[in-house]
Amino acid sequence: MKTFRLSHVVFFALVVMISVFSTRIMAVENTEKPIRMLLVVGGHGYDQENLFRMLEDMPNSSFKTIEIPQDQDLLKPGLANDYDVLIFHDQSFFELTEEQKANMEALWTEGMPTVMLHHALISHNDVPLFREVYGAAYCAQEMEIDGRIRPASTYLKPATFTVYIVDQKHPITQGLSDFTLNDEVFGNLYFNPKVNVLATTDHPESSVPIVWTWHYKNTPVFGVIPGDNGGAFNDPNYREIFYRGVRWAVQEMNQ
Repeated sequence: MKTFRLSHVVFFALVVMISVFSTRIMAVENTEKPIRMLLVVGGHGYDQENLFRMLEDMPNSSFKTIEIPQDQDLLKPGLANDYDVLIFHDQSFFELTEEQKANMEALWTEGMPTVMLHHALISHNDVPLFREVYGAAYCAQEMEIDGRIRPASTYLKPATFTVYIVDQKHPITQGLSDFTLNDEVFGNLYFNPKVNVLATTDHPESSVPIVWTWHYKNTPVFGVIPGDNGGAFNDPNYREIFYRGVRWAVQEMNQ
């Protein structure tokens, strides 16, 4: 009888311990603030349905969308009071005013976690600030960068290609395996040689780096080339990298 009672005591003690532990875990999860994302679009058609679904499915987050050029003046210092991260998916060629350029430079100098998604790499090729912030650029035509004449960049879609994880230590790609995507590739891209490349591809029509991180002054930047359509947005491997990239940018800013 004593053995029976002792086993019951141990059993109930374990139940209490597990319950307390679980409550603490839930408390930690509930105190984590949702990530507030601001998606910037404009200048080019995009797969709104699948992109929005991917953002809606991101756990513990919310997003709003603005379209440029009409909303360009919203991109200025102080934006971090309302949003935790900017996701650029525009393809903009409109002429920025000097004030708008200064506002964006001040925003990034102040520090605003930024995700450069696909089309955004083509935006504002005539403004060096954007390739300095993104750490890369799509050359709309032959152009000189860093004293070197670079050929016009190229694109190809649809394209099936392998994503090779080359940095297994980085929190965005740690523990992930290579996978295949069907999306769009860009070739002849410019990259700052100091960007931290996380993933590459060997598709003959693509530049080798396709996922990277970078810092511009006080702004952490996550760059990802794939992201044209549902072939990427609905792929679980792509989603995992994208979600981690967004979280990394926000956490990097808060360290």
